[in-house]
Amino acid sequence: MVDDLRRRDVFKLAGGATSLALAGTTFTQRAAAQDVRTLTIAWDTDIDTLDPAAFKSIGAYVVQANVYDSPLMWKVQPEQGKPGLFRSRPGEFDPSAAQAWSFEKDGATVVLKIRDGLTLPSGKPVTAHTVKYAFDRGLQSPGYIRLLFPVLLGVTKPEQIVVRDDKTLAIEMPAPSPMALDVLALSNNAILDPDEVKAHASEKDPWATEWLKRNVAGVGPYRLVKNEPGVEVVLEAAKNYWRPQPFFQRLVFKFVPSEADRVLLLKRRAVDIVTGRPGLSPRNVKSLEGEAGLKIFSVPDTTCHWLCMNTKKAPFDNVKVRQAINYAIPINAIIPSVLFGYGTQMKSPVPSLTPGYDDKLSPYKHDIAKAKALMSEAGVGPLPITIELAVRVGWQPHEQAAVWIQRELEQIGFKVNIVKETDATFRQVASKGGHQLSIETWQSWINDPFYHLHFNFHSKSVTTNTAFYANPELDKLLEENMRSPDGPSRLAAARRAQQILIDDAVWGFLWYDSWTRVMRADLVGVEKRWDTFERYYGMKLA
Repeated sequence: MVDDLRRRDVFKLAGGATSLALAGTTFTQRAAAQDVRTLTIAWDTDIDTLDPAAFKSIGAYVVQANVYDSPLMWKVQPEQGKPGLFRSRPGEFDPSAAQAWSFEKDGATVVLKIRDGLTLPSGKPVTAHTVKYAFDRGLQSPGYIRLLFPVLLGVTKPEQIVVRDDKTLAIEMPAPSPMALDVLALSNNAILDPDEVKAHASEKDPWATEWLKRNVAGVGPYRLVKNEPGVEVVLEAAKNYWRPQPFFQRLVFKFVPSEADRVLLLKRRAVDIVTGRPGLSPRNVKSLEGEAGLKIFSVPDTTCHWLCMNTKKAPFDNVKVRQAINYAIPINAIIPSVLFGYGTQMKSPVPSLTPGYDDKLSPYKHDIAKAKALMSEAGVGPLPITIELAVRVGWQPHEQAAVWIQRELEQIGFKVNIVKETDATFRQVASKGGHQLSIETWQSWINDPFYHLHFNFHSKSVTTNTAFYANPELDKLLEENMRSPDGPSRLAAARRAQQILIDDAVWGFLWYDSWTRVMRADLVGVEKRWDTFERYYGMKLA
């Protein structure tokens, strides 16, 4: 009863948008023994669609990762010195819907053995035909998965996905791909119930994309029981799942748009963990260090943050201007004053945890005199040049870094107006090339240099190459090495790609995030995989 009263007090204190967001459902009453198996999560995200082939929001990915099984899963190992935290290592995988896998034809064919006893919610068995349907749908339905398979695996048609028998599926690639197993671990390759999806299809919507925006149909440790946009999402443990029942039988995700409110709810123990991106800014994480009853897990990650210069818009179509901006970024001030130890300086367009990363290629450091000289060489003018710097509203590190950058750019000939946009508006404008200058972020779901480089810099990556950069030499390098075997020559090609991008100053280098979560002190079994999104199946109370 005391705990319940404390939680109601928090709602009154939180006020504003959070009070409205939390009003839809009463928070769990920790004093009641039956509710100890409920985990309450505050996040700053929402769901765009639950279609595995098309979702883009953080909230959608988190739900996908917990309501669906993919054929494989990235393996996690205990993180040394951080009891209760587990993290993926390169090239390590676990069985999931597929209980085993093997390679044929020197690695060009991946053979999956479907798990015995695996059933759909309807009770029907999961067979190789079920898994083939998921791949076929990804290849042919609207969404970006139909682009990933050709680029990453060379799989362009359903005929390359072959059912050998009820329990055996072969994926026939034209050549081996170093990313084959990583692709099979992506949550996009969700094991769907073909009959359920087809029952909601129509002539205009043969893949039931509209129905799947709000509904789930497949195998996973949890099932979706509530999805109220702008309020909460509720998952409950699935019955007859192939693994033992999870400790947390119920997951309640509360949409809390205000970061101040997320901090307050944590301090009052009204939520158990804050997740999302950014979730909590480094400044607020720092303020929670040593807070009684809470703990912080933080490890390096592959998330990049950079100053994005649209190379199709003047004056950023001038390489000298882009180089000048790299010398003007006050990174030595930004790192301590914005990240508070929860991130590191970016020194390459490739994440520091990614194979092939080289931190010795970049010459850039804060040097206003050098920046002014490059602006003079660029021959742009008259000065000052008025530009807009776009950031996402509520992303504190970006907002804070923008102020630092604004001051320095105004020293070298710019008049900078900082424009704050909602995440949805920012993403829409960026994909259409509407920004001149912006602070961008990207996290590669597969930790491979060519995966990362292709989607950020290939001239045909029209919705993700937000710098709108085009370089025939780089395109050729990426295409030749995307599916080439791992080894010295592939790493050398990654190094050459980094050098091209650094010389052309395509990005203004800022920082690499640390993956950081603040949670109740007795929460263990926290898992950090390459895509950064939590799987709650393994979490429990110590």
